[in-house]
Amino acid sequence: MKKSIWRVLSFFVVVVLFFVFFRGLDVRAQGVMLRGIGAVNASVGGTATGMPLDSAGAINWNPASISALDKSELSFGLGLIFPHTRVSSQIANLSGSTKGEAGTIPNPTMSFVWHRCPKSALTFGLGVSAVGGAASLYPADTTPNINPILSGRAKSSQVVIFQLTPTASYQLTKQLSIGIAPVIDLASLSINPMQLGQSLAPGNELHNYGTRYAWGGGFQIGTFYDFKNHFKAGFMFKSPVWFENLRYEGTTVGAANNPSRQHSGSFDLDLPNIFSFGISYDGFKDTVVGVDVRYFDYSNAAGFNRGIINNGTNSYVGGLDWESILGVTVGLQKKWSDKLTLRAGYVWNENPIPSRSSMLNVAAPLTVQHTITVGATYAIVRNLEFSFAYAHGFKGKVTGNFNSAQLIGTVTNETSGDEIMMGITKKW
Repeated sequence: MKKSIWRVLSFFVVVVLFFVFFRGLDVRAQGVMLRGIGAVNASVGGTATGMPLDSAGAINWNPASISALDKSELSFGLGLIFPHTRVSSQIANLSGSTKGEAGTIPNPTMSFVWHRCPKSALTFGLGVSAVGGAASLYPADTTPNINPILSGRAKSSQVVIFQLTPTASYQLTKQLSIGIAPVIDLASLSINPMQLGQSLAPGNELHNYGTRYAWGGGFQIGTFYDFKNHFKAGFMFKSPVWFENLRYEGTTVGAANNPSRQHSGSFDLDLPNIFSFGISYDGFKDTVVGVDVRYFDYSNAAGFNRGIINNGTNSYVGGLDWESILGVTVGLQKKWSDKLTLRAGYVWNENPIPSRSSMLNVAAPLTVQHTITVGATYAIVRNLEFSFAYAHGFKGKVTGNFNSAQLIGTVTNETSGDEIMMGITKKW
């Protein structure tokens, strides 16, 4: 038994080291998309495309994989995210650093998978969860050394993305399943001062009252294959989520010769294509280990794919200027006893925010470099389980230039974070 455990741990370490050194050490977060959905999936770093462990992770990362779950189940969960952010800047002889005060971000989850009967090839599922989100709040700097990027003013942002995913999977053979799921999203984005779609001309700062919720839709398809030799593999494609324009209301605060005025506007912002491939191995006693490789296509998603644009008169912000990124998750599950199951995971991602866009993304706390996760499930009684997970994102930062009054300075965004998740699952 000890030999089997060491073999699993060796495989886990080799995979992690391979991907870290293959792509280099400059790694960050998955952008606006959350890593794991629910306590079980989050405890293995979100690994699920070829390693379905629960309904929430399977529905979100591979609709075909719900056919591989042993039982029908209903799960409820809640996560709490604790971001830690800081922005620093320097221009001429001015410099300053400001700590963010975003507070706690809730992350609820509900998932349901139903096997019609043992002989049926159809399996149905439904997921309702927060799949994306972030928040930042920088107070006005009133110290003698004012942070130049804030110019003595507060800055905040908040994005929340809820997703409804009715899912169906069909088992074509004993080894192959296919799945499909329409994706219905509800999102809100608030940035204050609002910069998206705004001119950078002096005296044109928009104080944002808020952004109304916007509806969006897309789809995801997946395949899952059981090789019947302890290896399993899966593939998932998620289309862009095409949102209606985000609409906002605010007041443009102008100079003395440009008085304040009410302002309404809208901005097109969609979620990116996501490709995910995963493989798992369960040939060791009571143990399964898996790897997912994912691609987030931010550079072709509306609102993320353009930066500062010169329209011939005054430059304006056409988008967040993000790049597409590659990500890797590694997860390990060990059934310790009949009642207790232990898990661990590691998440690796490239940085979607290039240094040239540091000024545009001061309010985007999305630069975490590495994340480790741990968790456990305890069977309270038969077919009723309580799950817990903890994740820590190690501090990451990005530095770039910004211009102010024709002077060039630097701005640095730093982020780390913690998350705890709890969930209750009933199986039958």
